Amino acid sequence: MGVTVFPAVETLVRLDAAGRAACPLPRTPEAWREINRATGERIVGMATPVDPTDLHPDTWEMHPDGDEVLFLLDGAIDVALAGEGETQTGLVSLASGQGCVVAPGTWHRLLLREPSRLLFVTPAGGTRMRPCRDVS
Repeated sequence: MGVTVFPAVETLVRLDAAGRAACPLPRTPEAWREINRATGERIVGMATPVDPTDLHPDTWEMHPDGDEVLFLLDGAIDVALAGEGETQTGLVSLASGQGCVVAPGTWHRLLLREPSRLLFVTPAGGTRMRPCRDVS
């Protein structure tokens, strides 16, 4: 059959480096570990945060190998930015229907302002994370 149907929130879709194959994966810690070992691929997923802790607000993340694209379908989220230090250096507010591109090497974290539906396209492999000491 030429179509694969899956539950969007419970599934990650792994796009190969050539952009010719899409492989749905169940959204599990093991799938994330496998994805983080990959190179040159992209991951498409959806998040439906209702509580601020659903977006790991106490952890900065950075993707050294590519842009991350965020599409906010519904809700309100802030994208907090930081440099190499621990201090927040900027804040971008997204409302329903807006999106943004987070450049490679940009430390960021997502802060929930209201329950949301978020679609993301992120590079596989190399994601770095560090604790946020000045959680607001």
